[in-house]
Parts: sequence; structure tokens; C-alpha cells
Amino acid sequence: MLYKYETHFHTSEVSKCGRSTAVEMVRAHKEAGYTGVFVTDHFVNGNCTVPRHLSWKEQMNLFMQGYELAYAEGKKIGLDVFFAWEYVNSPYGEDYLIYNLGYDFLIAHPKLYKLPFEEYSEVVRENGGYIIHAHPYRTADYIFYEPNPKVDLIDGVEVNNTRSDSPHNHNELAWELARANPQLLRISGTDIHSTDIAGLGGVAFSYRIKDSQHFIDAMRAGDAYLIIDGQITDMEGNIVDKAV
Repeated sequence: MLYKYETHFHTSEVSKCGRSTAVEMVRAHKEAGYTGVFVTDHFVNGNCTVPRHLSWKEQMNLFMQGYELAYAEGKKIGLDVFFAWEYVNSPYGEDYLIYNLGYDFLIAHPKLYKLPFEEYSEVVRENGGYIIHAHPYRTADYIFYEPNPKVDLIDGVEVNNTRSDSPHNHNELAWELARANPQLLRISGTDIHSTDIAGLGGVAFSYRIKDSQHFIDAMRAGDAYLIIDGQITDMEGNIVDKAV
């Protein structure tokens, strides 16, 4: 048996581009056979519903809403829910998934998003956070610069975003980046905004993940499988015969 986890997950309560609520998304992943999800709503400097005129604590309380609603529903129906976020390096349009940090860290660093990315990376990683470059070669109208992955400032790369043949994400280039930099963790994520594509991506393990640090440790130990187009694959994207 494998335990499946979605690594890139948005809620309509916090991400402006989200089309399904936290509760709807959690239920959809439970129905799709997942053990857990990481809620990675867009941070307040990105495509986020949180009003910027509020105090920092008020902003963070609202930012946590998607996760908290998902967590509460997960407790009811038996789906593990973990907190993370998607940070945009403005104005470049580079998106990063931040794992293994939480509310206390955010409250303690109200000016973090104003730092140059080099300093942002240093603070996040010094405090135990992990940075995964999401869809590093995506082309979109909000991305104004040529792709420029900063491999020394990140811990991993999302080698598969949404579908493997996504024409805007250029996943094949993300794979090339990961293979050229074997020190980087590799993850797959659906980048899910609505329930209709639940079950498309994520990672899987032969054991249940306890928390965010356990997730990172399991990834670093090489214990993960990737979920690509709904199928279990190895770390090279080759389909493997594993029960789910």
C-alpha cells in the first residue's frame, strides 16, 4: 500500500484563483484515495484574498483560514492536512513552495516578503524551512522575465506541475534542471485550484507521513514516489507497478 499526498493545493478562501473551497478540496482528495494534502495558498504578496491594509497579525490570521478550514474537515473525514505556502518573488513572477514553517514563523517575520530573494531564502532555510521552485519554466502573462532558476537558493524543484504535457509549464525543462542538479529534491504537484482534477499529482510513500519535517526527511531519504498524471512513478518519471 502507498500513502498519497498532494503537495500543491489552493483554496478559494485564500487564493484568488481558487475555485473550490477548502472543505470541497479536502473531500475530493479523500475520495481520490489520498492520505493527506499540503495547503499551499498564495502568500499575501501574490494572488491572495487577504486585504493588505490590515495589521500583519490580522493578515496572517486570514491567510491561515484556508489551511484551518481544510484541517478541520480533514480531522472529520480522516485526511491529514499540513500547512505550507506559495511565495512569489516579485516582480519576476517566480513561485516557490515553502514547507516546514508555520504561523509562528510568519508572525515573527512581518517584513520577510520585502527582502531580496537571496535574503528571503537565507531566513527561511535558517529557520528550518524548505524551498521548492514551483513550475520553474512556466510561461504566463504575469511572468515578465525569462526563467532564471536559482539552484543555490532552493532545496528542490517541482519537476511535474499539473499534467506532464502541460504546454505552459514546460515540465521537460524542469526535469532537465533537476537532473543537472542532483542535490535538489524532486516533487510533483497538481497545483490544484478546483476539485475536478483531484488525484492528478503529488507524491507517495510506503508509510504515513507524521508532519512536515517527516515529509522532508522522507523525501531526502529517497523514499518517495511521484504521482504524475494520476500514476505512480519513480524519481525519473517511469511508471512503476505499485498498489495505491
